Amino acid sequence: MRHLLAAAFFSLLACSPPMRTITPDDVVARGDCPALTGMGTAHTATVTADETWTAAASPHVVSSLRVEATLTLEPCAVVVFKKGAELAVGNSSSTGKAGKVVANGTFDGTKLLPVVFRAETAGDRWASFFVNVTGSLDFSYTAISSGGSKDASSTNAAIEARGTQAKPLQKKLRMKYVVIRDSGSQGVTLRGYSAFSDDSEKLFISGSGAEPEADARFLTGFPLDIQPGGVGTIPKDSVLTGNKRDAIYIRSVTRLDVDEAFPNRGVPYVFNGTFLMYDLGMSTLTLTIEPGVTMKFEKEGQGSMGLTLGNKASMAPVRLIARGTTAAPILLTSAAATPMAGDWGGVYMANGPADGNVMENVTVEYAGGFTGANGFGCGPGTNVGGLMLIEWRPNDAFVKNCTFRNLIGAGIVSGWLSDQAGPDLSATNTFSAIADVPMQGRCNVTKWAPAAGVGGCGTRPVCVN
Repeated sequence: MRHLLAAAFFSLLACSPPMRTITPDDVVARGDCPALTGMGTAHTATVTADETWTAAASPHVVSSLRVEATLTLEPCAVVVFKKGAELAVGNSSSTGKAGKVVANGTFDGTKLLPVVFRAETAGDRWASFFVNVTGSLDFSYTAISSGGSKDASSTNAAIEARGTQAKPLQKKLRMKYVVIRDSGSQGVTLRGYSAFSDDSEKLFISGSGAEPEADARFLTGFPLDIQPGGVGTIPKDSVLTGNKRDAIYIRSVTRLDVDEAFPNRGVPYVFNGTFLMYDLGMSTLTLTIEPGVTMKFEKEGQGSMGLTLGNKASMAPVRLIARGTTAAPILLTSAAATPMAGDWGGVYMANGPADGNVMENVTVEYAGGFTGANGFGCGPGTNVGGLMLIEWRPNDAFVKNCTFRNLIGAGIVSGWLSDQAGPDLSATNTFSAIADVPMQGRCNVTKWAPAAGVGGCGTRPVCVN
């Protein structure tokens, strides 16, 4: 009897279909869902009570609509948008009614039953999922096509999420195997501390920038356009290529006061504005840059854009963890088509903890733009360069195996007061093509200033090497 049961079990295994591999194209094409046959269902009224849109009643036709309850889409449901239509989720005030859209398609290893959002008429463009302060999305095995109209009143992304611009992060978007195709402008924008959920993964964005910019001064065509601190929540295993601009656009915020990380998602980060980070409560924040990350800084004014970490006036510290590897180094560079020394401001650490910083296998190039700092340390009186340590002294030589090249002023500015020797930030690092600050000279690594002030710096510049 035992042998018969075993034989039956293995017979069932032999008859089981093999696990299937799916692609984003399969999700867009509706997988194994049946063809649509009905006339569909029009929706015009605000969703004020929980409701479900079924696959059988598809396509669900939306002009413009607000959701102030939980709207659930069945697997195989199809939603089509009129030209210029927007689906607003929740409300802009934290006291407003909450809204949520749940579109959970399914894939059991053999059968794919996705949810699809698209334009009603081929060639038309709808606006966006506009996720307000009290709104959220929960999408899996879902395709979103032809949104992000450049004529939309929002930031023109297929999905835009807005938070309160106050900590903690608001993890409003849960995305698991979600495909965003052919947005007129950006794929997804995050504003005001909005973020993805911790379990988000496999976000596929391509074809962003299908329409020309409404204003050439404001670039579009990025898969993601993010204000910190939601950067560290970008879903793992995402594919963000095949867009007009294959990069993640980082918008400036007044001041970031939560920890942030820049994960390696296969495309560079492009910064539009200075990245300023510190907590007025004086807690130690941490900025983490993963191996293999490239950061590019647009030129602004006198090259002032860069990473500004900590604040010497309020003594608010920021720890930097930038641990590249020989196989996956980190690159901090200019975003200019023809880069030049001084294009951006470098890494400006105005205050940091004495221990725990890491900067390894990092290349800093084309920096040396205006910082506003003068007289710190004994190098050139104008403090510009690749890395500036202003008015704080590290306990260890945390900068290792790094390259500083095509800069103005200094590779590293040792801008602290100390009668102690070191730490020596020149060992293991390489420096090349560092230009003079006009009339002031240059250093690979500047000498720190004596704390007692005896003798001062003498004739500048005084360099470690």
